[in-house]
Amino acid sequence: MSEIAKRESIPSPADGWDDTAAEAEARVIRGSLLKFADWKWSSGKEKEAIEVKEGRRLIAVATAAAWVKWQGGKPVEYRLREPGVRMLDRGELGDNDPAGWEAGPDGALRDPWQNTRFVHLIDPQTAEAFTFSTSSGGGRDCVINLADQIKRMRGKHPDAVPLVALGAAPMSTKHGRKSKPVLKVVGWRTTTASAVIEQPERQLPPPTKATTTAPVAAEPVDDMDDDIPF
Repeated sequence: MSEIAKRESIPSPADGWDDTAAEAEARVIRGSLLKFADWKWSSGKEKEAIEVKEGRRLIAVATAAAWVKWQGGKPVEYRLREPGVRMLDRGELGDNDPAGWEAGPDGALRDPWQNTRFVHLIDPQTAEAFTFSTSSGGGRDCVINLADQIKRMRGKHPDAVPLVALGAAPMSTKHGRKSKPVLKVVGWRTTTASAVIEQPERQLPPPTKATTTAPVAAEPVDDMDDDIPF
């Protein structure tokens, strides 16, 4: 038996790492929290956040949607969307009387339930995990556009995952010119997340002209930055 065959036949060690990693995969926030506000990306909790340079490249491996309830400046409940099932309407969540809402940073009463998107990302060189969390209109639009692009690519390559670069773009709102996050696809991988980390050089051929149609610009929204006070 060749040396390569011997290595491939050796089962994974029963050292507990896989089971412990499964605990991380069950979390909504995996790795460091990634946020966008005022044209800048940052990582970590608010008081310890460090700036993340625009253009950093990460592999977008998964996404999730949820209604998140905030109380005392912290998330206290998640209503995750089930696969293939529509999200609940806001009125189905309760807490519908504004008189019971808490004041936001601007002093105005703020709905405790925020329509939120999460994108789980991995650094292709270090395997460091990040979770981009966004409840702003511009942030949700960013995630939806990325999902649409992934769906088109998977029409030809079912296991495709995108390599994205963190960016920012202007957007007009009724409050004037604001910023929105951008997850620009700069490459594609053909394997699962674990294999991508081991073989980052494996990429898909460039997509055809039909798959590179630019997404239609979203309508202006009121709030383009995300306020996640934890």
